[in-house]
Amino acid sequence: MSGTDYTHYLQIDRLLDLQRPLTPEAHDEMLFVVIHQVYELWFKVMLHELDSAVTVLGEGGAAVAAARLRRAVRIDELLIHQLFVLESMSPEGFLEFRDPLKPASGLQSGQFRAIEYLGGIRDEVPDGSALSEYDLAELSRRRTLPTMYEALCACLRHHGVDAPNGDDDAARTARLTALASLYRDHSGTDRALLHEVCELFVDHDEAIARWRFHHTLMAAREIGTRHGTGGSLGVDYLRSTVDRRFFPELWEVRALL
Repeated sequence: MSGTDYTHYLQIDRLLDLQRPLTPEAHDEMLFVVIHQVYELWFKVMLHELDSAVTVLGEGGAAVAAARLRRAVRIDELLIHQLFVLESMSPEGFLEFRDPLKPASGLQSGQFRAIEYLGGIRDEVPDGSALSEYDLAELSRRRTLPTMYEALCACLRHHGVDAPNGDDDAARTARLTALASLYRDHSGTDRALLHEVCELFVDHDEAIARWRFHHTLMAAREIGTRHGTGGSLGVDYLRSTVDRRFFPELWEVRALL
């Protein structure tokens, strides 16, 4: 009976051949490369989960979406903890291999920007990002798709909650009123599940905000006031992103309770 094995199934040989430091004599570059490759792998899984959640929410599937979101939040937490490993690298250790990285930059992560697009942050690509043609095409495609919050509102409507689309004041007021009602009274299986999904959205939003904050501190610890390798303002740019929120209405509703 034919089959597979661990090495072939996971393509371990190829995987372990992907680490190609540009400054081999710099001990810490291997850590830097692996950490960022692992980030991209987790981003791939997160997009897999969040895309699925958006699809099932659009069909009213709150229970399945909750399971997808719980997993995404676990991944969020893991991404934060990976920063502690990266912080074991000293500033001087980083400087041993930093210059040859230019103009490569974390701003070139198309997958992280896709996560932001799902969250509703669809800003123009900033200077210094230099995204690949593939990433630009993928982000252009994602601009036409529902955001997570739009999918949540579709799910709420499916379950009889008044959550209209639109950026006008009337639609926004209707959504906040409906959310406040849901938060005040989420007794009963259906409303309890919808409330849980809303809170999982906030869990994801909060975790990404904590990751941004920790990432900013880590960068300040490593490079101080230097500009980023891709030409961005470095820590100043990262600091400007810390207060971004994917789902501001889910935060605002707390003031209405």
